[in-house]
Amino acid sequence: MCVSGGCGSGGGRAYSPTTTTLSKSTPTSRVTDFGFDFFDTTPLLLPQELLLLALQHLVGVHHRLYLGSGRDEAQLKRALRVGSKVGAFKIWRALDALYQTSNNDYTFNIVHRAYIDYELPIRPCISEVLSNEIERVDFRDALNTVNRINNFASTNTKGKINNLVTAGDLQDVQMALVNAAYFKGTWQSQFKPTTTAPERFFVTPQRHQMVPMMSQIAAFRYGESEQVAASVLELPYTGERVSMFLFLPDQEGPQGFANMVSRLSGNNLREAIHQENLRKKKVDLKLPKFRMELKLSDEMLPALMDMGIRDIFDSEKVDFTTLGNIRNLTLEKVIHKAFVEVNEEGTEAAAATALAISSKSLRRDFPVRFHCNRPFLFLIRDNETNNNLFMGVYRDPDTARS
Repeated sequence: MCVSGGCGSGGGRAYSPTTTTLSKSTPTSRVTDFGFDFFDTTPLLLPQELLLLALQHLVGVHHRLYLGSGRDEAQLKRALRVGSKVGAFKIWRALDALYQTSNNDYTFNIVHRAYIDYELPIRPCISEVLSNEIERVDFRDALNTVNRINNFASTNTKGKINNLVTAGDLQDVQMALVNAAYFKGTWQSQFKPTTTAPERFFVTPQRHQMVPMMSQIAAFRYGESEQVAASVLELPYTGERVSMFLFLPDQEGPQGFANMVSRLSGNNLREAIHQENLRKKKVDLKLPKFRMELKLSDEMLPALMDMGIRDIFDSEKVDFTTLGNIRNLTLEKVIHKAFVEVNEEGTEAAAATALAISSKSLRRDFPVRFHCNRPFLFLIRDNETNNNLFMGVYRDPDTARS
């Protein structure tokens, strides 16, 4: 990655991230920490009590933002809890490679793409290091660019995330950082569809709704966490490398849920799900069969600002010259769409995020497209006297031979 105007860790060469390998000691907990910071701010901004975030995916796209930052990198660095750009890039490259590896037990893929306008000058080292991620486009051809982005999101989420962006989202945009994630896993201990039946789900102790409730009695890892004021259950997927963890507040009702959420943090979560704190027990499990879809857009920018990421929205302070000789690039919009379906067989989840970045200074330099390839009106005018001399319409080439 280009650092301080040069490429790589020194000497102007592009470094290779392939030397980094992952282990349990790799500092990937930043994904959880960033996720909970975002979780703490977002519910206050939502009109409904629904929140669904793809943490690895959400951090990944903001990580790309950090790698391109310059003088304003400190705020992103604090929010993402990362070290140097070189070290952070190598770790995230290794994570990406890990999740691209085929696995017979489950599927998890995450793909990144940077759509950059042809007019933006990008450093050769950026193009080299991110050659598989960068795609040059003409943002003035809005329909084509929208289709490219939406096809990328749909293809890499198995059709679960469609219409991620519209032409309006890309107005005056010169760069869009997009990523897409997809997960599918089957329960190690599956629910029998014949046992799924309508049961009450208590939104509050006084109000309930009927939902399709799955049930089974089996041995699961279970624990009771004082740190998060909740009971914890691990539902492993086939192969046990990936699990869903369920947190049921100790106290019923909205206050109990709020108390649990207020205690959530990266450290408390790691303690609650640590294998030493979970014991295998016979459990009578009931879990709703559900499907959730969520789109966040207007809520995203205030949440990021509340996390201390502010300079990137200010054209006077933002600095993305690490990418190239570009000034005044500002983040204008963040769009996040997520999907999850939980049923008797397992879980399918997908997410896509787009960061729309525009440049107020470069906007004036782009030539305005004026192609008279459809009917038009013309006027011949005397500018001294403001007198219109001729006026006509070109509408049919057959009646106006060249």
